[in-house]
Amino acid sequence: MAFGVVFTQGVVSGDPHRVTHEILEQAEAADRLGFSAALTTEHKYSEEYFGSPLHMAYAIAARTERVKVGTSIAIAPLYNPVELAQDAAMLDQLSGGRLWLGLGAGYLPEDFSTVGVPFDGRGQRFDETVRIIRQGWTEERFSFSGQVYDLKDIAVIPKPMQSPPPIHLGAWTPGGLARAGRLGDGWITNALMSVDTMRTLGDMYRSSAADHGRSPKVTAIRFCWTAESREDAVRDFGSTALDMVRTLFTYGAITDMPGVTSADQITLEDAMRDRMIFGTPDECAAAVEEYRTRAQVDDLLLIFRHPSGPAQDRVLAAMELFGTEVIPRFAA
Repeated sequence: MAFGVVFTQGVVSGDPHRVTHEILEQAEAADRLGFSAALTTEHKYSEEYFGSPLHMAYAIAARTERVKVGTSIAIAPLYNPVELAQDAAMLDQLSGGRLWLGLGAGYLPEDFSTVGVPFDGRGQRFDETVRIIRQGWTEERFSFSGQVYDLKDIAVIPKPMQSPPPIHLGAWTPGGLARAGRLGDGWITNALMSVDTMRTLGDMYRSSAADHGRSPKVTAIRFCWTAESREDAVRDFGSTALDMVRTLFTYGAITDMPGVTSADQITLEDAMRDRMIFGTPDECAAAVEEYRTRAQVDDLLLIFRHPSGPAQDRVLAAMELFGTEVIPRFAA
């Protein structure tokens, strides 16, 4: 099992120059501590996220030597597919074959209106984008005719160093899971679905992958906090965790909390119960094992810092503790 890191910070975290350099410092720590990837994400309209994930990934690639670099996720329908294929291929070349490309269809209309792309039809646009990227990476020249894009005699230059890099697709709807199995090299969960939901959706994805002759790979995103004691974990990450869960519930990214009708009803215990990796190294390792066995997760992408905190020194300490005390238990 591999453990990557995803960075979710934006201008609400502070001065952009300082925050982007804190992300680079976290990426360097991930590279040193045995994490497998250091990935970016995006929302186009939000102060809580930066909206240029590949640009940030280029900088991470320049500051690291070993970790995979890229996105989890970039909102694919917002991009010209040929440019996205070229930019991602360039990242693969610059990093020496370390590209990890995670793509999603998007679920917030504001992301689309910000850049003038129709929200309706995003599923078809996403579908065609993935197919175009794969053709562009694997064929010297190609043409493509779809409902959205019509391309004649196109070449993606440069080609990626990997031949080709895998494309991981985020989804949590039946159609999205079917697409991930049909087109993707892996499925990315959302950050706060429960273990039971993850298992149910994972079964749908695995069934689709089997139907299309693909080997399934499940990558779960989880908020994570490691501390010497549970009391320290609550002190350092409790308010951040609760704020984060309530925010994502309001965004519509959490839909499997029966009986909860408003964000202010969610408690910290709700947030920690099988929706994140939280506590001492032993507790974190037990949570990882639950995801591995109950939800059949192959790899984990961990978020140690929400846009509102905690502070950088504590984030680095939590990463250090996880890297030295938890990752080695799953190295085999």
